[in-house]
Amino acid sequence: MFFKQVNENSRQNRGFTVIELLTVLAIMAIMAAVVLPRVTVLSRWKLESAAKGLASDLRLVRQEAITTGQVSRVVFYVFTNRYQVRLPGEDRWVNLPEGVSYEGSTTFSGNPPNVHFNKQGHPSGGGTVIFKSDQGEKRYIIVTPVTGRVRISKVPPEHW
Repeated sequence: MFFKQVNENSRQNRGFTVIELLTVLAIMAIMAAVVLPRVTVLSRWKLESAAKGLASDLRLVRQEAITTGQVSRVVFYVFTNRYQVRLPGEDRWVNLPEGVSYEGSTTFSGNPPNVHFNKQGHPSGGGTVIFKSDQGEKRYIIVTPVTGRVRISKVPPEHW
């Protein structure tokens, strides 16, 4: 036999050496250093995606109101982290992605808060919806009063 036979009892009583433990810890630290920035990027991507989705839906609702001549609206359900797009002949629910939540909204009227557009594309009022990621980053989806312009910002509107 080419290999030295090891007594089973001496193998079972042997533990890990300090060098083996430090090596495993170093490998885990390197893996964490590689993975954690990706988690932050993924969180930011979800926040950006949710903000762009809402902005797109607000623009769609405005355009549908102009095209059909009927009032269309978006209703925000803050506590359930979703909103409803109400178009003539169609209602659609949109859930915010995991890790993104409502931080709040300003100046949108109603309970629950909502914004509707008339046949000229004018909103019921201007306002801001605030989305927040688990990492604490925020995005402000702003509807300008009178014109109905929709934009996304990383900073709060100036009137705050």
